[in-house]
Amino acid sequence: MTTKNDDSKTVQRIVTKHENVPGQIQKVVFEIKKEDYEASVETALKKQRRTAQVPGFRAGNAPMGMIRKMYGKAILAQEIDNLVNTNMDLFMKENEVKYIFEPLPVEGESSVDFDNDENFVFAYEYALAPDVKIDYAKLPKVVDFKILATDEDRKGYIDQLRERHGNYITPETIEENDSVSVNYGEDKDGFFFIHDLKEDARKKFIGKKNGEAIMLSLRKAFVNDAVLARFLKLNDPKELEADNDYKFKVTIKHIGRIVPAELNEEFFKKAFPDGSVNSEAELNAVADKVVLDQYQPELNRQFMNDAIEMLIDNVKVDLPDDFIKRYILLTQKDMTAEQLDEKYNDYKRAFQWQILESRIVEGENVNVTIDDIKEYFRNYYIKNYFGNFNAEDVKDRVEELVKQTMENKEYVKSVYDLLYDEKLTELLRSKLNIDHKEGDIKAYVAMLTERQKGKTEEEKETPKKKSTKKAAPADADKAEEAPKAKKTTRKTTKKDNE
Repeated sequence: MTTKNDDSKTVQRIVTKHENVPGQIQKVVFEIKKEDYEASVETALKKQRRTAQVPGFRAGNAPMGMIRKMYGKAILAQEIDNLVNTNMDLFMKENEVKYIFEPLPVEGESSVDFDNDENFVFAYEYALAPDVKIDYAKLPKVVDFKILATDEDRKGYIDQLRERHGNYITPETIEENDSVSVNYGEDKDGFFFIHDLKEDARKKFIGKKNGEAIMLSLRKAFVNDAVLARFLKLNDPKELEADNDYKFKVTIKHIGRIVPAELNEEFFKKAFPDGSVNSEAELNAVADKVVLDQYQPELNRQFMNDAIEMLIDNVKVDLPDDFIKRYILLTQKDMTAEQLDEKYNDYKRAFQWQILESRIVEGENVNVTIDDIKEYFRNYYIKNYFGNFNAEDVKDRVEELVKQTMENKEYVKSVYDLLYDEKLTELLRSKLNIDHKEGDIKAYVAMLTERQKGKTEEEKETPKKKSTKKAAPADADKAEEAPKAKKTTRKTTKKDNE
């Protein structure tokens, strides 16, 4: 019997046996007779004959018996694979089966002998997706922390902005924030900022003028080897000689200084050409946002970790442990049963989260579009390279950069993941019960430290209990995206026959 699938391709139906039984694990059996595959195998053999390179015969002229002997078993196995895969997909679709992981062969219940039999039986078990219900109103609260800018944070940002739009002068004597060009050795030259030096070395330069010289051990003077290597124009600090103090007579040739811009109308026009900021109050508001934006990725990550932990611990997600262990051992050849026992709880929590995530985003708009990704790149280039330009003047250049960047699949994938995580984070913020907290970075660190201290105390009280708090283990990705009911290929020629 044949039928047509959704793509209007002819599909050979085979006998499928299934009976609903209580529990999460179900079984389906496929019976294949010779007439189910005979025609397709014959067609495949004829196709193989047209291109087969057989010694003593021109391509297409080798005897069919020889082709059958050389390729018959492999082609039969492939055609059987196709039959089982196609009918498994039809069975799942027609019965509207929501399943997790791939169906697994049932040991001892399949009958597959390509050398001696013409009829075959394939028995599979599959795991029904758990019915997950999330009552958000009854869930514990999750902390969502907001970092507030301190006066020091605000001043640091504004000072940087004032320096960026300040005036460059060449003073007579050196001060703390100056830059210095020097000669050293016989004919070498270099450049550094005074703040690149350790305190003792800085004191030697403060107040000095052009033409004055200082005997200096550069190794001891600079704050670290990376800065020293940059001064010596080396590509890598590893190029520094370990036993060399780099002692030279250093002669001052040029002193440079940036005089910070005054907070006036001219400064605001230079720093914010779009006219968005025109006063100190508005500038302070921008500084607050910049500080928050710097910490927001970390805050989002912490919130997501806490939300995932809370959901896994408080929402029931039934999973068939024995089936999952079989699945992992089947898909990860280097995994032993002993290793799996040690890691299984982490795997299980990772799978629970994937199922919960699917349930949470069901019916929600968390899709990331190509336009979303382009807009991200567009904003990136404007912010980092063209912030001081009129938007219309640089529009074409920005679009060209966006077009070039979109051709890099790795960049696009990275931004897709980033934007998806951001949308999922905001979705969770809208659904979960939130305990809003705020404070400066010190308050945030103190909160995390106190929380970690509490966990440590808990572990001391129950030293034999292994931690189950890791929601997404580092090697969970090796187990594939198992909970997603996607079309998969089920190999019947090896595992089913073992």
